[in-house]
Amino acid sequence: MSVIIATTLNPDPISGPATAKTLDGHADFALVPDDFTGYDALEFASWLGPLTSRLGIVPEVRATHLEPFHLATASATLDYAARARAGLAVGISFTPAEAALFGRRGPAPAPAAWAEAASVIDVIRRLWDSWDDDAIIRDEATDRYIDRDRLHYIEAQVQDSTGVDYSVLGPSITPRPPQGHPPIIVRAEAGNEAARGAADVVLADEAAGTISLEDLRTELDPGVPVLTVLPAPTNRAEVAELVSSVRILVERGASGVLLTASAENQLDFSVRIVSEILPALHAAGLRDTPEVVAALGGGSDASDLRGRLGLAPAVSLYADV
Repeated sequence: MSVIIATTLNPDPISGPATAKTLDGHADFALVPDDFTGYDALEFASWLGPLTSRLGIVPEVRATHLEPFHLATASATLDYAARARAGLAVGISFTPAEAALFGRRGPAPAPAAWAEAASVIDVIRRLWDSWDDDAIIRDEATDRYIDRDRLHYIEAQVQDSTGVDYSVLGPSITPRPPQGHPPIIVRAEAGNEAARGAADVVLADEAAGTISLEDLRTELDPGVPVLTVLPAPTNRAEVAELVSSVRILVERGASGVLLTASAENQLDFSVRIVSEILPALHAAGLRDTPEVVAALGGGSDASDLRGRLGLAPAVSLYADV
């Protein structure tokens, strides 16, 4: 058994890189949150990608105000920069303050924003797959860099959170990501059944009281990992409590945990993950050793984030076209 261990990694230019390097080869992935007040999560994640070799890098994006085309190309670029270790956490924005930062549309109710997010997830995957894996041919004889027959033209219709329809045209301007589909992660919240149903990984924050782990396990496909969100332990007693909690959560159907730490404490916490938490989980039989974890790929390259999360290789939506 090897539970998934993930942590937040706030986009702090001082502690962020050191935290990522400490976690590298130990935690499965780091989620980079974005509250619109600091560094852009996608850009910060692209900086961390080349600095690490095994840590999954998952920026959080708000589908409400960001263009699906740009999200698809930026996340594909991140997957190249991180060498098949990228993911994408898709969320929403519904506050007037965040809407004012963009000025494109007013705030929207959460259900409408989540409905748009579900459509955006579908469009992102279609754009990722709009290039076949072998679309780049570099044929000097015919002066062709790509084979146009291996590109797929799409026209997707999306209704935004204020009820206005818009179109997204493809193919993408970025080749298909190394993973095909970088894992998409969605937090389970009230009214976002469609979005979390489209996710590869779902986060459950039972402390928020929105939905129970048991209900999620009944609702979701058995192959979808569910990670429970927990606060980062700050001492050895809390580490022991965490190990007990993880055992109970696994029995209830969780695949692992996402541990949250503040920007001020994240570097110290990353050291605690490596020196205390992972050894304690290993001793309890809940986590394989780093050597075993590194060898697990589920049929994929061991450094592939999809493989680390137990997800099957992504088949193109246009495989039979």
